[in-house]
Formats: sequence, structure tokens, C-alpha cells
Amino acid sequence: MTYLKTGNARKLPVYECLLPKNWELIKKFPVILARKHVNGNITFTSVLVDLLCTGAKDVLFFVNEPESFYREILQRYKEGMLLDFEPVSYELIHNVIFESIAFAEEFGIAPHEDFRFAELILDEDSDDFPRIEVPLGEGGKAHLYLNFDDERALYFERQIMKYGQTGTYEIIRNEFDPFFDGDELDDEEDWEDEDMDDKFSDTCFAWNEWEWEEFYNDENFENLPFDIVIFTLTRLPEYAYDEMIEEPMFAPFLEILHTEEPTSKYSFSKKEQEYMAEVYERLGFSDLEFDESDPELLEMIESGIQKFPKNRILYQYKWEYFQRSGDLPKSLEIALEMKEKFPDYLFGLSCHAQSLIEMGEVDSIPEAMNDFTKIQDFLPDREKFHVTELQSFYSPWIYYYAKTGQLRAAIFLYMLLEDHFVLISFPLHPLVEEALASEALKVVEPFYKKVKAGEVSKEEFVDLMMGED
Repeated sequence: MTYLKTGNARKLPVYECLLPKNWELIKKFPVILARKHVNGNITFTSVLVDLLCTGAKDVLFFVNEPESFYREILQRYKEGMLLDFEPVSYELIHNVIFESIAFAEEFGIAPHEDFRFAELILDEDSDDFPRIEVPLGEGGKAHLYLNFDDERALYFERQIMKYGQTGTYEIIRNEFDPFFDGDELDDEEDWEDEDMDDKFSDTCFAWNEWEWEEFYNDENFENLPFDIVIFTLTRLPEYAYDEMIEEPMFAPFLEILHTEEPTSKYSFSKKEQEYMAEVYERLGFSDLEFDESDPELLEMIESGIQKFPKNRILYQYKWEYFQRSGDLPKSLEIALEMKEKFPDYLFGLSCHAQSLIEMGEVDSIPEAMNDFTKIQDFLPDREKFHVTELQSFYSPWIYYYAKTGQLRAAIFLYMLLEDHFVLISFPLHPLVEEALASEALKVVEPFYKKVKAGEVSKEEFVDLMMGED
């Protein structure tokens, strides 16, 4: 921070300016500027730009890091976000960043708070800086895509509705919630300052050869954590994901694509949007798990359903209200009502299944999912699915297969979600995770007994964990 505040970063020569090759098409993407020190190290920033509405949506910055670290970050972008970068002029990235920010400010939306640091790596945005036209919005309007897990979503919505003129913007609400409500995931502070790969890098899935050797030497093979249980299972021949995807019974599951952008647009009036935002905020602050009930909140949800009877999201909020307050029979009743009113609503199925899971009714889960085992069978007109749709649809099946002793099917679906980068942001609920781990241990524990008995050498063990034949 101190180095940036001196202004010296701006004096470093530009080393690289990168944009995704299809940046004008995808509309939301990281913009990278790297500057090189005399010692060969790199100071760089990555600004997540949203040309459709919100401008500088997120920011990463690093000071005086080895070039190998910089290349590692680029590789993560390439593998994790499937982006192919190309070098461009500084003038272009400068305009892309600052023009998107100016566009967002027309709707009262300020850049991410850390942009003040990225700005100290960029050149100053003066009036005489050469301007390049940048495509902003879509169809002459700002398009605000609201994702439930975005901590600034309420801010974005409030600002655009306050400052935007009628007809100048469109709000596309991502109604996809994870299979289990957000309060049951990690506390919000656990996610601060983490990039997409932090959760992954904290597990054994990212261990190198030395770390597996250390684990072998420690001989601490009891009370294994979830990640080691699952990773070990996937390294055993019968449960190897790379082998299973070649099998006829599993191959059809691969015929899908994933996205983090909303996959469906639903039209809501401005009044309806405001009401939904208010309910969403109240749900977020309500301590239903401890207070057991919040009559004012329930009345607010039911009043909204009366005003907007076709609003499937308000029904889901009502289901969540009873689910979180512990009234499982009532939550099941609401889930069934939701399925009847909105038969094409994927989250009606998953809400039904979640209620059953919490009630311990394993055998009824296939019926809750309408006996659809593949997401594309339920939504046959689609080949691309939001990551929360994938999580919501396949989590009940992971639980069901694990509880009924079908471990290969359960671990295949788990790895399918990993393959689509779902579990990085939307991990399994503890009940699903517990069911999978319990069944997996039946296979993994005997393996580690052999390891402890010396029947598996260190070299054999490390080769197995590293995927070497």
C-alpha cells in the first residue's frame, strides 16, 4: 500500500496490457496491467470490468511480485475462467476501465472500493488522455445482472433505481439460489479478500508431491478431513473420474456447459423489483434459526405473493422462511405448492428435495426431483446452466446415491460439479457432505490401513496421489 501511495508504481515501465480476445462479446472480464521493476519483479492489477452496467466490479492488485507469480495468476484465469488473453495497447485498457466506470457512475454506481489502489498503478485519467470508443450497455440500455451471492447486489439495485431514468436500464435478476440457503454456508467474513481459487488452494486438491510425502510421513490417517477422504477416493481405480467419464452410463452427464451469468430473464415491474429487494434484505438480517419466527417478515412475504401471484421467487422466499425457522412440514408444503404452480422451476424441485433431506426421507428424493437424473432432461431446451442450477439439481442426487450405497454415482456427480467450478463458490451442505464422506470412508479407511501397515510404499502412495502411473 505504502509503495503505491508514493506514486512510484506509475513511473514503472508498462510490461504487459491484456484483454480477453472476445472482450467486446462477453462484456464482463478482467483487464490486466503489469509494470516491471528493475529487479525483474512485477507490480500488476486486475480489474474486473462490467461493460453492461457496474463498471469496476472487483479489483486485485499485487506489488513487486516475482514474474512466476504473475504468470501463475494468468494461468488461473485461463484455466478457471476459460479466458484467452491477448496483448493490447495501454490506451485501450485505460479507456475500457475508465469508460466503464463513467458509465456506471451515470447510474450512481461507484467502482469497487479497492479501485483506489488499482488507480495508483494505472496512468492518471486526465481530460487530455486519448479516447477510444468502448461499447457500453446493450441495446442502448444498461443491463444490471443481479447475482444473489454478490454482496453489492442490493447497492447496485438501489442506485440504478434511484438515479436511472425510466427506459435507460434493465434489471435481470438471477433468481438462482444455492441448494441450501446462504446462512448455512461459511460466514461472509471467511470469503473476504479471497479469489476464486482460495478455497481450492486450502484443500489437498492443490497439494504438491512434497506435501503428500509429508502427509505420508506423519501417519495421521485417522479422523481424515473431508477433502482428503474425497481426493483419496478419486485416486482409487474404481472411482477415478477420468475413467468414469468414458463409461456409457456417465457420458451423457457431460453434455452440458456452465455459466455464472443468468441463463433466464424474467420480467418484473419496478414496484415488484423493489418489493423483492426489500424481502431479500429482511431475510438476510432475520435470525430465524434463533427466534424461530418473524411474523412481520412472513406477513410481508405473503402480502407480496398476493400482490404478485406469478412471482416464483417470493414463493421460494416463503419456503426459505419456514425452512430456516425449523418448520419442516410447512416448508415441504410450500415446496409442493411451488412445484405445482411453477412446474418448470428447477428450484421448486430442489426445495422439495432439501426439505426431505432435512426430514431424513431419503427414499422420496427421486420423486422430489421428478425422477430426472440429468439436468438437461428436466430443461431439454438448454445446454448451458448456471452454476447454482447445477449445484441445486445434483446435490440431492449426491445425497441420495451416497445414502443408498451407490458411491460411484455419488462421487461422479461430486466431481462433475468440481469440473464445472461449482463447489468453489457453492460448497455442499453439511448433510450432503456428511453423507458422501460417510460412504466414502467405507472404501478409504481400508486403504489407509494398508498404508499404515506399510503395504503401500511412500513412492507408490505419492505417485497415486499425484496421478502418476
